Amino acid sequence: MKAIIKLLLPVFMFFLPFSTYAQSPFDQFDFLIGSWQGVEKGMAGDGIGFRTYQYELNKNFIFEKNMSTFPITDKKPRGEVHRDFGVISYNKNDSSIVFRQFHVEGFANIYKLDKNASGENKFVFVTREIENNPGNWAARLIVDKVSDTEFRETFEIAMDGKNFSHFLKNHWKKE
Repeated sequence: MKAIIKLLLPVFMFFLPFSTYAQSPFDQFDFLIGSWQGVEKGMAGDGIGFRTYQYELNKNFIFEKNMSTFPITDKKPRGEVHRDFGVISYNKNDSSIVFRQFHVEGFANIYKLDKNASGENKFVFVTREIENNPGNWAARLIVDKVSDTEFRETFEIAMDGKNFSHFLKNHWKKE
């Protein structure tokens, strides 16, 4: 019996790592997958938004698509429709979560998840680059998970690259 165990033990040891569950870097974002409707408050006024998140390309990426509408104002007699889409990815080179967000205005925000500022239900993304940046701007996106069907989102801008100020606050509920 001992001889059989000695013979089979290396085989079990070889296959053990393959049988354990490999956690995905996106597990913390699973709650986002689906369709959302939101109420938005910010510089453009009070608006509503519609957003979807879905896994793509063999679950290596999360795609985000957003459309927000804001009412007519004196400065914007037609109101405002904002559209953007984004891609959340995992960078194995430095074990980081990256969020690339492309806006109808031509900006492309490239965020990196700030692990130190984030927690189990709070995700803080800070831009490492803004393409077509009008200056030395930086942006911060904070997602506060309330539940699997609700989250709050705060978008902040630092026009000087350092001092962030509130730009938009959203409250999203899963449809």
